[in-house]
Amino acid sequence: MSLMLAGWVLVAQAHADGAVVSKIYHPYVNPLEWELESQTFARERDVLTGETDDVLQKVGLAYSAFEAVKTEVYLIASDDPVSDDLDWIGFEFEALVQLTEQGEYSFDYGVLLELERDWQANNNEVSIKALIEREFGKMSLTLNPGVVYEWGDTRQNEFETRLNGLLRYRFHRHLEPGVEVHLGQNAKMIGPSMGGQFRLSGDRARAVSYNFGAFFPLDEDSAEHTFRLQVEYEF
Repeated sequence: MSLMLAGWVLVAQAHADGAVVSKIYHPYVNPLEWELESQTFARERDVLTGETDDVLQKVGLAYSAFEAVKTEVYLIASDDPVSDDLDWIGFEFEALVQLTEQGEYSFDYGVLLELERDWQANNNEVSIKALIEREFGKMSLTLNPGVVYEWGDTRQNEFETRLNGLLRYRFHRHLEPGVEVHLGQNAKMIGPSMGGQFRLSGDRARAVSYNFGAFFPLDEDSAEHTFRLQVEYEF
């Protein structure tokens, strides 16, 4: 029992430290659109003794009920430190608001509100992010600066600042390579990513989008490697 409890504490600390790697959010909303989404994060990390694997899975459902507002709810699963099975550990709620029309100003703006609850470790997190994007030619720059407040049994009651950014080359709708940076107080990561979108049977209302990224530490306190896979079905 003590070994299992210690494992849960280590995993909770690893999640808090490695959570700096996130989805990159764009400041746009497609009205009346449904979205099914899967996000998978795999981290290799040195936790006290030796390297351990840490897997986090998010499954979400989103709907844009209003012209400029999209809400999404995720269920979150994590690998058990003893059995390596995925267990459901929490949920997350998001609300994304598009503040400007695309191309209205030199930058496009939005805001994201997030609330996360980890019922396994009795931890909570609330955050607000600015969503900033600008296109220049075939290049696109997206920035997600934010402030996070964490509290719970295995987290200190504190504020934390984070920055997630993407520089993307829009080569083709199916292939958009980029470079991402993810900066937080406990982890700093950088690495390449690849994304794209496929329309289904010529139907503009239905599409599948993907994004894969591989990120590497900028300092010795960050996870050794972090991999992220996102798949979205829009309808």
